[in-house]
Amino acid sequence: MTKSSSYFVPLLFLPTVIAGPGQYRTRCGEIVSIRASSTRHDHGCVGTYSDGVPEGWHKSGRILASRETINDIIGPVPDQPA
Repeated sequence: MTKSSSYFVPLLFLPTVIAGPGQYRTRCGEIVSIRASSTRHDHGCVGTYSDGVPEGWHKSGRILASRETINDIIGPVPDQPA
């Protein structure tokens, strides 16, 4: 199933949260690994949850255009000192 371009309208003015591959945190506190990111308005940011389940996000971190979910990405995980 493909989403029409009108599906992405609510996402157009949201800030970019997923800037590239790396570790990110969801609203519920889970750490996810993003392996590929996209600057387009699609769900081209792909990665996995800690249990290996794959997922796709919009560059704003949202999974759904119409509402926030607990699995939306809210920001990168800060680098930990060695």
